Amino acid sequence: MVEHRPWRRPIALFVSALVSLLCLVVGYGLGNRHVIADAITRAELSNQVDALRLQLADVEAELVDTRLNEQVQQSANDALRVDLTDAHQSMARLQEEVTFYKGLMAPSSLRQGLQVAELQLEPLQSGREKAEYTYQLLLTQVALRRSFISGEVRIDVVGHFSQDSEIRGGRDGQEDGQKNRQKDGQKTEAVLSLTELTDATTYPLKFRFRYFQDLAGRLTLPEDFHPERVLVSANQSGKDPLQVTFAWPVSAAQVETQEVASSE
Repeated sequence: MVEHRPWRRPIALFVSALVSLLCLVVGYGLGNRHVIADAITRAELSNQVDALRLQLADVEAELVDTRLNEQVQQSANDALRVDLTDAHQSMARLQEEVTFYKGLMAPSSLRQGLQVAELQLEPLQSGREKAEYTYQLLLTQVALRRSFISGEVRIDVVGHFSQDSEIRGGRDGQEDGQKNRQKDGQKTEAVLSLTELTDATTYPLKFRFRYFQDLAGRLTLPEDFHPERVLVSANQSGKDPLQVTFAWPVSAAQVETQEVASSE
């Protein structure tokens, strides 16, 4: 016969409830601990992200400064390169001027008297069919004691015309200013005076100076004319004429031959 104990059932229910409550409390504590740990981890990671962002901002600022410094340095290098190029060009011009004035002021090393120092011809980009040039002729005097000298200068361009060019007279009526026809396939030399190549009203060109003088102007070559050299004839009053030959194309101080012609 089983003994009836009515008090066991409430006790069992109470124990079960107590165990469930303890499990609930323990589970809540453990879960809350993980939540707190996750929150702490997120806070630490957030702080690390903020620190990395600050570092990235500093690196970007340094990169911008570096690029700016490079651009400034490159601009400075370019400006320095331009200045050095200009300085070298200026030095070259000064050396040319020193050479010129040294020859002008030290006559003992040169032949005395009138000198044809330079002839420069520069082509004009005028868009015309004919060949146009500006010319600049430099005359100097070499003497221990310089006084004013005067005279006149003639400029002739020597060359040949293309085949089948017709003969025509020069403006001044001189034979040395004529076009010539090629004969038997041979080039016939033609001499064109400056009066045929310019609209100059006064010719020969006049000069009067003590140290040096520039004579400048413009000339136009005929379409079918092929220049080969330039003859400059300078006649100082009371002296034998001086004739200088420049090869074509003419560059500064390119004297091919220079001689004094006999006055006889």
